[in-house]
Amino acid sequence: QLNIRGRLILGFSVLCILLAGVVGTTIIKVRSVSESTDRTVNLRVPTAMTASDLVAGIYASLASLRGWLITGNEAFKTERAGLWKEIQTRGSEMDSLSGKWTVEQNKQDWKQAKPLLDELRSAQDKAEAIAHTIDEQPAAKMLATEAAPLAKIMLQTATSIIDEEGNIASTDQRKSLLIGF
Repeated sequence: QLNIRGRLILGFSVLCILLAGVVGTTIIKVRSVSESTDRTVNLRVPTAMTASDLVAGIYASLASLRGWLITGNEAFKTERAGLWKEIQTRGSEMDSLSGKWTVEQNKQDWKQAKPLLDELRSAQDKAEAIAHTIDEQPAAKMLATEAAPLAKIMLQTATSIIDEEGNIASTDQRKSLLIGF
């Protein structure tokens, strides 16, 4: 019942509405992809890199501590101190990034992990302080504090007995020599 002109206008209008719907949907999807990309680039990748650097720093500090414990080389102590400064920096970065995280469980996990870093550092500091001291090995400590003094007394006693026996033997020898003449 519509003439050609009406049909063309109706068809063109339907095409324009469809095109507007497609363009609107595309704009919404592009915005969603842009937000997701922005979150990935500005939050997730930095979080992953910082966490990776944090883990690498922890492993490196453990390696430096092992080096110190095995060799006693002061360079390992210095290296470990520098590594802990880096670990603290990475921890601060994680603190600032965690405020932007969208998953609440991740925030809770970081809050629980953060004090463990302090405990780890404290344990490493204790191990470093004990290393290459008498307290490093309980057996060596026991030897130095309990067995060595006893051994010293025994050696002194044995030495005095030997000296005494030597004096007695030399006196007996003198008597023999005197009698033999």
